[in-house]
Amino acid sequence: MPPAAGVVVRPASSSDIPAIIDLAVAMVVHSVSPLREAALEAVQEYRRADLQALHEVLTLPESGIFVAEDRQGRLIGHVIAMAGRSESSTGELQGWIFDLSVAPDFWGTGVAHSLLQRAEDFVMARGLRFLGLGVTSANKRALAFYERLGYQEERKQMVKTLSNRVLEDEP
Repeated sequence: MPPAAGVVVRPASSSDIPAIIDLAVAMVVHSVSPLREAALEAVQEYRRADLQALHEVLTLPESGIFVAEDRQGRLIGHVIAMAGRSESSTGELQGWIFDLSVAPDFWGTGVAHSLLQRAEDFVMARGLRFLGLGVTSANKRALAFYERLGYQEERKQMVKTLSNRVLEDEP
C-alpha cells in the first residue's frame, strides 16, 4: 500500500531527532505491557531519556532511520532499524526494528507500511535475510499489521509478576 498522497519517506537527519523523539514518546502508550504498573509520565520520561542516544545512532553506518513527512513537511512517522544484530540462538546477523511510530491521524493510510518497506530495503541491501522486531502482546493492532506484512512469531518473551513474599535465602 503506497502512503497517503503527498507523504514523503526519506532518511532522517539530525534536525529530525527532536520530532522523532516527541512522536515515539507520545506513541509509547501503545507499547506498554498491561502487566507493568508504571505511570504513563514515568514511562514517557524514560522513553525520552532512552532516545537521546539517537543523536549518536544516526551517525552509525548500520543504522537506518527513516521519517515520513506530510505535505506541510510535518514529521508524521519514523522507523528506527539497525543492521547486523546477532540472532540469540544461531548468531546469524539480521536487522532489527527498534521503533516504528506513526501519528494516529495517519494510521491506516499506508505510512507505516512505507516506512517498514524502507527499513526492509535498508537491511536487504546489507545482505541480511531476516528483519526482527518486538511488539507488546496486548497491541493487537500492531500485531495484525505485522502479520499482514508477513512477519511471523519466532519467540515469546515471558514475564512473571513476583509477589512480595519473604525470600528464604538470597541467591
